[in-house]
Amino acid sequence: MSVLNIVKGSPLFYELYDEEILSIVEKCSVMSLEPGEAIFKDGENGDEIFLMLTGCAQVRKEGVNLAKLKKGDLFGELVLLNENIRNADIITEVTSDILVMKYSDIFNLYESSPKIFSILILNLARILAGRLKQAGEQIKDLKKAS
Repeated sequence: MSVLNIVKGSPLFYELYDEEILSIVEKCSVMSLEPGEAIFKDGENGDEIFLMLTGCAQVRKEGVNLAKLKKGDLFGELVLLNENIRNADIITEVTSDILVMKYSDIFNLYESSPKIFSILILNLARILAGRLKQAGEQIKDLKKAS
């Protein structure tokens, strides 16, 4: 499966044409990591957004596994909202390839391609709204269990 097909499956890129996605991806780099390597650590400063191309990783906070990231999953996207301090550890479980998108490359689209930029930010809002809803459900479940 091509990088384009994996990236197209990410909710951040919904409603974008292949050529528009390629214009973003061509500016990106790919990071290859071995099992147990950190993509980033809690408290680190960063300006990248990541997309799992292959492999999988654990999201950990203070030694507790919070979530598992798999092929096609996006993470680190809060950097687009000017939140540069990482709030968890992301550790690979197996050999993994990760697409790395720079904050500046995304925000440069504001001037060079306002349509693409607007769609990305709308999709980001949708992603974050979904995560907030899911967190609310988890809190409700925890309250019921206690």
